[in-house]
Amino acid sequence: MMKAIKIFLVAILSVVVLFLLIVFRLFAIKIYDSNVQNAHMRTLTSYYDSEDFEPIDETEFVNFDLSDTTIRLNEIQMLATHNSYKKTGSDIGRLFVGLGDSFEEARALKYGYKNLTDQFEAGVRSMEFDLRLRKTQFVLTHVPLVDNSSVAPDFSQALDEIYLFSSNHPNHIPIIILMEIKDDWMILDHALQDIESNDLENLNELLTDKLKDNLFTPNDMMETGKTLKETIQTTGWPTVNSLLGKVIFVLHPGSFTDMYHELDETLKTQPMFIGAYQDGIHEDYASFIVHNNPSVSEITPLIESNFIVRTRIDSNLVFNQDDFDQAILSGAQILTSDFLIGRKDIKTEDIIYFSDNKLIILKNP
Repeated sequence: MMKAIKIFLVAILSVVVLFLLIVFRLFAIKIYDSNVQNAHMRTLTSYYDSEDFEPIDETEFVNFDLSDTTIRLNEIQMLATHNSYKKTGSDIGRLFVGLGDSFEEARALKYGYKNLTDQFEAGVRSMEFDLRLRKTQFVLTHVPLVDNSSVAPDFSQALDEIYLFSSNHPNHIPIIILMEIKDDWMILDHALQDIESNDLENLNELLTDKLKDNLFTPNDMMETGKTLKETIQTTGWPTVNSLLGKVIFVLHPGSFTDMYHELDETLKTQPMFIGAYQDGIHEDYASFIVHNNPSVSEITPLIESNFIVRTRIDSNLVFNQDDFDQAILSGAQILTSDFLIGRKDIKTEDIIYFSDNKLIILKNP
């Protein structure tokens, strides 16, 4: 009897030790990614300071004249990367996802992107970030622990990287970043913190300090005496030409919308535009609309009301040509996909473009 108990205890202890080793391995990914990001930033600084650096030719990515001063921001369409910071996670992490959720969901996580600069240099001008607060640091990570690998784990350094690219490419198409603040699966990482109003204020300060004059804010376009929505629906959006070299951050609609809006309901001091869903277009801050279903009948009225719409072309690593065609036809300006040139693990023949291999086009009337 005692022998059986000992065997049982050894087995239990072995399982516990194995589990702790796996957890340590998953947490070690963050340390590795941080070291890689630090080295990458040092390399970038030298790269931009070197005599060999040449700015990217922005005209390669568009099908219109960048010097045209009549084309407005809402009159172009751009392909955007999805979870643009994400690296392909570990097999162990996906195994846990499969056991805890489904193996279909686990397979849908098997993708990753090149670093932000590589994506920018390939012509990507719209991205999506998932932001979390870990201890006192804002981080970009998908699912804590099980899918936490990132090309830019430290958000502050990610902003440095964006600023370096933008400052050294003053004529780039405006970069639009949709930022979703996340508070799910916090149980998987004890260091994750709830985000409160003061944290959002810190986030605002970080955006402003890091991006400086390269950041285009709601206050930069609101006319005196008008709300953002009123400005958009009367005067309209600025021209693309006037926004060259600018970076635009949009808060993804969700549980933090009201908290962020309450920081300054006039938007005059807010560095981020506030995104809305279709049922929020009545709000004074309504400007960027997230409508993931690429439905022509649902998106067209939003476009006609002068909103900029972000839609999804695909999900769960399944590309659908009909959805792509409908998204273009709808007039949505930001078309998000997992099949862009920014992917690190994609075959050349699977990369999608607009016609003539362009990533940004003039929208059909």
